[in-house]
Amino acid sequence: MKALRITALIASVLCLAVLVSPALASGPVASTTAAPAVDGAFVSAMGIGVVPGSASDPFAIGQTLYVSVQSTADSAGLQNAADEMVNRLGAIKAALVDAGVPAEGIRLQGLSVNPMFGPSKPGDASGQKGQTQALSSVNLNGSLSADVPSIRLLIAAMNAATASGATQVNANSGKGGVPFGTVQPSASDLAKATQGAVANARTNAEALAAASGRKVGAIRSISSSQLPMMGCCPPNSGWTVQVTVTFDFAP
Repeated sequence: MKALRITALIASVLCLAVLVSPALASGPVASTTAAPAVDGAFVSAMGIGVVPGSASDPFAIGQTLYVSVQSTADSAGLQNAADEMVNRLGAIKAALVDAGVPAEGIRLQGLSVNPMFGPSKPGDASGQKGQTQALSSVNLNGSLSADVPSIRLLIAAMNAATASGATQVNANSGKGGVPFGTVQPSASDLAKATQGAVANARTNAEALAAASGRKVGAIRSISSSQLPMMGCCPPNSGWTVQVTVTFDFAP
């Protein structure tokens, strides 16, 4: 009986060892998934910088000149009329360049052919049911646009276009026909305005941070856009730089 008790005790100890030994061998269980990083608090603010317009020359305002050419031909002379239209447009472009307009700013806006129909035979009434009308004439229209650097050059450019065969000329302020538009300023002026915009954004962010009892730290991200000044003011009155800056809060 005593031997039986000893054998049972040994068996119990072995079972306990089998149950306990894996936990002791493996040690603490570690998760294979990293804990997500916690982003610090941050604040975003907008800032504006301005490149003033040219004060030295109030006439240095970019213009867009529109030039149109029209002609009419009969059906037999369509090809010759089209060739003549292309030649006139080429002559107008050359005249504008000679007048001082940059060649890279002169663009073909369009070339159209509009047919005109009439009675198929002399004496036939136009518009009778079932009657096929014949092509009587063709109207051709061509147009150019040109970026003129300043108002001082505008009249000379208009005269050059008219003398070279233009049938209509008109203009409006701004490069590319944008009302109240302007040409992008130099790199140095744009850099100064951008620096001012970022400083303005930091001032705004500091005010927001102070309202919550915090201080602004390093820049987290920044984006910008440059837009001509629009609205009530004269053309070429300036160029705005708008930035959005995100700052980390200082620890």
